[in-house]
Amino acid sequence: MTARKIGILDKTGRLLPIITEQANARNLASSDGEGDSRKQTQPEFIVETVESSTDLSDTDEQSTELELSERVRRGELFAFAIIEPGAFEAGSGSRIRYYSQSPSYQSLSSWLDGVVNAAVKSERIAKLGLAPESIAEVSQRVPVSTFGLVEKQEDGVVKDAKAENRILTFAVPFAGLMLMFMMIMSVAPAMLNNVLEEKMQKISEFLVSSLSPFQLMFGKLLGSIGVGLTLSAIYLGAVYGVAVHYQIADSIPLSLYAWFVFFLFIALVIYGSIFSAIGAACSEIRDAQSLMTPIMLLVIIPMMCMAPVLDSPSSNFSRAISLFPPATPMLMFVRIAIPPGPAIWEIVLATALVIVFAIGCVWAAGKVFRIGILAQGQTPSLAGLAKWIFTKG
Repeated sequence: MTARKIGILDKTGRLLPIITEQANARNLASSDGEGDSRKQTQPEFIVETVESSTDLSDTDEQSTELELSERVRRGELFAFAIIEPGAFEAGSGSRIRYYSQSPSYQSLSSWLDGVVNAAVKSERIAKLGLAPESIAEVSQRVPVSTFGLVEKQEDGVVKDAKAENRILTFAVPFAGLMLMFMMIMSVAPAMLNNVLEEKMQKISEFLVSSLSPFQLMFGKLLGSIGVGLTLSAIYLGAVYGVAVHYQIADSIPLSLYAWFVFFLFIALVIYGSIFSAIGAACSEIRDAQSLMTPIMLLVIIPMMCMAPVLDSPSSNFSRAISLFPPATPMLMFVRIAIPPGPAIWEIVLATALVIVFAIGCVWAAGKVFRIGILAQGQTPSLAGLAKWIFTKG
């Protein structure tokens, strides 16, 4: 690994030996083996002393900074830092000025920050005549434990609130959302490619001679949904197994698995229908790609709204966006997964809306499929597809 050489101009005159010692200790700790066979598991930090007077004029200091900057540009140094005088004095406004041509590499600056501040803190504690053990005792934090709400059972017994595992609280809805998104993106676009490929190879013309276009589309849709649900069952089984192994299965209600399967089924119906209709309407992949853009926006909307919904699942925004049918499967599941969950009427309303929307998508896709599967040489548009949907017959 390439070593990171840093030039240190220490105007305090006391921190450079500490920095050098800590760099050597770090390099030794991050290496495997001994002698010539020793290998670094992390880049070495090499400290170079930059000699300078503490009372430099502004012009002299600029010259020093320019000279060091040129050395960085030539590759002689990776970075350099200037530790201003008065660093040991609280409230002095002194700082560490770190210069680098690679600002995205944060490891070296973070390490320098930690070493210098630890040394300064120890010096200030010693100056106040306080024992480090006393400082540690005074600085000990009072932890915050998060609980749910206390409940009174039907028999009058008050049930203690459960301690909340904040990581688990957010990990379950986040993981569920990502898994549902992954299943949608695995199954729905494959429907488009499958229908379009059969149309381009004239296979569809033979198939529709034996069954109706709607039956053909619906059969493909059911097959794709079956694939998606089978894959999700494998993943959910693995999740349950891990939860049982780590004894957190009780933290994930079984009803949540059922809600996930239900909303995934609805999502696959919605997006599978839409993508199969696009595949039937197009004659070339290029045409399909132009129509996929607005549809992909519908799929991405829940991902874009994930952060505010996770942060405040009961807000008006979260409620409204989860009742928007294309986003309902993913976002309503997220809200259900975060205790205490949405109100019953919200779940009922969202379920009714998304089922009606899914049925509408299947109906509209069937209309487009009936006309588009045999149409050739046309460049479809959204307006044209809307015309096909409302065509009688």
